Amino acid sequence: MNSFCSPEELSLIGFGSLGKNVKISRKASFYSPERIFIADNVRIDDFCMLSGGSGLTIDSFVHVSAFVAMYAGSGIAIGHGCSISPFTAIFSECDDFSGESLVNPWYSRDFKPGYKAGKVILKDYVSVGSHCVIVPKVTLHEGAAVLANSLVLSDCEEWSIFCGTPAKKIKTRSKALLELERECLLKQHSRQR
Repeated sequence: MNSFCSPEELSLIGFGSLGKNVKISRKASFYSPERIFIADNVRIDDFCMLSGGSGLTIDSFVHVSAFVAMYAGSGIAIGHGCSISPFTAIFSECDDFSGESLVNPWYSRDFKPGYKAGKVILKDYVSVGSHCVIVPKVTLHEGAAVLANSLVLSDCEEWSIFCGTPAKKIKTRSKALLELERECLLKQHSRQR
């Protein structure tokens, strides 16, 4: 049996919008799917958890690997050509654990003075390694790459590679993948004729 949802199963989930050639595991979970907007050529693997919150958009040619969690309470936008590796968590809202604020969803935000909320944006061609954590109000600019086990607390500049806790720039990233994508899409297009 195919582990991806059939078109009929996908239509029953109730996404805000759903593009063509979308492959979603039957083992993925979605909360507020009406606020999740998925473009063409997207793959979401087993045991992912995506919460629509105030809006989760996923552009074309994106791969979301197994066990990825996205909490879009204040919004998440994933750009074209992004790849998110296993066990990564993206939070657009999070509690303050300093002891100066109550934590967990049972308490009103009136009693959470340190609560942090803000949209997370992964621009086009961003790659995120496995076991990464991305916090609210962060933008990973075009072509940024974050290596495995990194904690992203601030914006990552374009076409750069980041690593560590907290993530820091370690070097510049090649843009060769842009030409490779162009060649790949031309080849696919010529096969479809």
